[in-house]
Amino acid sequence: MNRLFYNSGFVASMVTGTTVTATLLVTQSSVTAKTATEIAAIARETTVKIDNTLGVPGGSGVIIAKQDNIYTVLTANHVVANPNVGYIVKTGTEQHSVGSVKSLKQQTGLDLAVVTFKSPQAYSVATLGDSKYASAGANVYVSGFPLSVDLNANREHEFTTGMITSIREGATEGYAMRYQALTRRGMSGGPVFDTSGNLIGVHGQGDVIGSVRNESSSIPEPLKTGFNAAIPIENFRNSLEIAGLSDDDLIVKGGKPDEPEAEVDVEATKKYVEGIELLQSGDTYRANDYLIEAAQENPNNALAVYYQGLIDYTQRDLDSAIANYDQAIAVNPNFSLAYFSRGLANYRLGNRQQALEDYNHALRINPIDPWSYVNRGLVREDLDDIAGALSDYNRAIKIDPDYGKSYHNRGAIRYYQRNFEGAVADFQKASELFFQQGDDTSYNVAMDSLNKAQKALRNAQVDRQIPSSQFRFPKLQPNQPIIEPSSNSQPVSPDTSAENSLRDL
Repeated sequence: MNRLFYNSGFVASMVTGTTVTATLLVTQSSVTAKTATEIAAIARETTVKIDNTLGVPGGSGVIIAKQDNIYTVLTANHVVANPNVGYIVKTGTEQHSVGSVKSLKQQTGLDLAVVTFKSPQAYSVATLGDSKYASAGANVYVSGFPLSVDLNANREHEFTTGMITSIREGATEGYAMRYQALTRRGMSGGPVFDTSGNLIGVHGQGDVIGSVRNESSSIPEPLKTGFNAAIPIENFRNSLEIAGLSDDDLIVKGGKPDEPEAEVDVEATKKYVEGIELLQSGDTYRANDYLIEAAQENPNNALAVYYQGLIDYTQRDLDSAIANYDQAIAVNPNFSLAYFSRGLANYRLGNRQQALEDYNHALRINPIDPWSYVNRGLVREDLDDIAGALSDYNRAIKIDPDYGKSYHNRGAIRYYQRNFEGAVADFQKASELFFQQGDDTSYNVAMDSLNKAQKALRNAQVDRQIPSSQFRFPKLQPNQPIIEPSSNSQPVSPDTSAENSLRDL
C-alpha cells in the first residue's frame, strides 16, 4: 500500500497559498529540550506496528488514549483502509486483534483513522503537543516500523530525525507538514515528535517526488527531493468528535516545545530554509544563492550542497551537479539520495559504469528503494546484463507493486525473450496502473506496447512467430530527466501525476 507523490507540479503546489516564516529563536529557554535519546525512548514506548491478515506490509501507529483496558491508536487511514481485512496491533512482543476501525477520511478529508485494541497490559500513551508551533527550521523526530531489507523478515522499530521545511495550507488529505527525514515504506501512520517529545503529527508520505522548473525552459525537470509529509496533530484534535474521543481522553501539553540545548547556527539554518522555500516555488536562481550561503556558513549541511546539485542538473550543468553530489557525499557518506542523483547525472553523461556503481552504493544504504532498482535495471540493460536488469525490475515490483514503470520495463525484457504471454501481462498491469494514476503519457506508451505484444502472442499461437528485433519498446525512465521529461509519472525517478501520494505504508 506504499504510495508516494508523483506530481510534476509538486514543488510549486507545495507552497501555494502558504506563507512560511523562517523565524528562529536565539534566546535561551528556562527549560531545555529533551535529548534525542530521551525522545527515542518515548517513541519506542508509544509507537506500534500495524499488520494485516493478508500478510502484505502494514504500517505504524501511535497510542493516544486508554479507557479501562481499551487502547486507542492513531494512524494513517490508508494503513487500515480495507474493510474486508483483519488488522493486528503489535506492541513489543505482544500482538492484539484490532477491535474497531474508525476512518476520518470520508467526513474530514484527512488521511487519518483510529483503531482500538484490548489488553490488560500497561502501555504508555503519547502526549499531544501543539503543532501550530511547528514552523520551518524546527527539528522533528519520526518513529515507525519500516519494511526490512529482507522483505520476509520482521519489521523492526526505527527512529529518525529531520527538519521541517514548510507548512502549507489546504494540503491534500491534510499533509501540510513537510520535512526532510529518512523514512521508508511501513512507517505510514507513525508519530512525528517535537523537541519536547510531544506528538505533533502523523507521518504518511515519504520520499516525495517533486519537480524544479528550469528558468531557461518551460519544461519542469522531475527530481527526487527526499521530502516527507505529515498531518499536523491540530487537524486531528479538530476532529475528535468524529473519532469518538474528547480532550478529556487525551494527554495534551500546549505551548511551544522546549528549546534545544545545543547552540544552533541560526543564520545558516535560516538561509537554508529560505533556499528550500524558493526551490519549492520554482525560483531556482535565488534558491541557489541562499543554498550556497547556507553551505558556506555551515559546511556540514550536506543537504544544502545536494540541492545545489539538483539545480545544476535541471540547468544541464552535469559536471557541476556531480561536483556538488561529490561534496555532499564527502560530508555524509551514507547519503543515499546523493548517490542516486549522481547516478542520474553519470547516466546522462554516458558514464554507464559509474552510474551502476552509484546505484550500487545507493542500494547498499537503502536496500528497499524501488526507484534505485528500476534505474539500475535500465543501466544494466544498457550494459547487456539482461538477467541483472530483470532481477532489479522483479525486486522493484516486490517492494512497490503499484509502480507501473517496473512492469513496463520487465514486459519489454519478456518480449525480447519471446515470453509474449508474460509481456502481455506486464503491459496490461502497467497500463491499468497508469490509467488509475492519471498518467496519460505513460498510459499511451503502455497501451502501444500492449497492442504489439498481443499481436506477437497471437502470431506465435498460430506458429507465425515474428522476429523480436522487429520492434523495440521504449524504456520508461523512472528518472525522466535522463531521457525525456514525463508530465505525469511515478516514483523511481522523479515522476509525476496529480497530487497522488506515494505513501510510506
